[in-house]
Amino acid sequence: MKNILFQPHERFRVDANSPVPLYHQIEQIILGRITNKKSVGKMLPTEADLTTMFGVSRATARKVYENLVVKGLIERHRALGTRVIGHEINEDLGQLRSYTEEMKSLGLQVRTEVLMCGLHVPESKVQDKLKLRPNEQTLCLRRLRGTNEVFPIVILNSEIPASYGINPNDDFTGSLYQSIEEKYRFPIQWAEEQISVAKATVEEAQLLRLKPNEGVLVMERVTYTRENRPLEFVRGVYHPEHYTFSIRLER
Repeated sequence: MKNILFQPHERFRVDANSPVPLYHQIEQIILGRITNKKSVGKMLPTEADLTTMFGVSRATARKVYENLVVKGLIERHRALGTRVIGHEINEDLGQLRSYTEEMKSLGLQVRTEVLMCGLHVPESKVQDKLKLRPNEQTLCLRRLRGTNEVFPIVILNSEIPASYGINPNDDFTGSLYQSIEEKYRFPIQWAEEQISVAKATVEEAQLLRLKPNEGVLVMERVTYTRENRPLEFVRGVYHPEHYTFSIRLER
């Protein structure tokens, strides 16, 4: 029984009155288990078993597995059953969300280690991105983040103009966007983002538990307020085995 992800006797409660669809509630529970490297190769329940475990219809169970197949996390074979083939966390580029918000949307608990936080004068590239004056300071926040199942996943280095008045002594283990919008009342409107591939530096490799010069995913984003004022420049360096980006395109 070691090769199965759920025990046949397990039962889960989903809320039929919730605005969150039943299939999405179930998907989040399953994601909580399969976003772990050790889950690859393990078997998932049949659709019939899933209906019993969660008390839902066969159509709902089928929708759950269809979504996970599209995300590249499971594969299905009529004779062999349903098997976990991936554990990457997939971020939807079509929505502007913080790392914490993204993980919560997947039903995952965020784990954070704050590496440093303080005021400094940033390099010229950051000055240009944030449209700063010469020698203008930013709050530099560097965090190592992951989930309770997989850690670490990403190094996030955020630069916010000091003029916004963000307190360096705040608790930054949670959502930075939530703090900016709810505590400091700066609404986030839109962002520009670029994604590329690079080789990990010695420090990045050490933090992400990679070999030096191993490939990493790099995300750079400038976030803006409603007045089109630059609010944050963030550079994320992602472990390539634990994270993917996706976007829906229509013609």
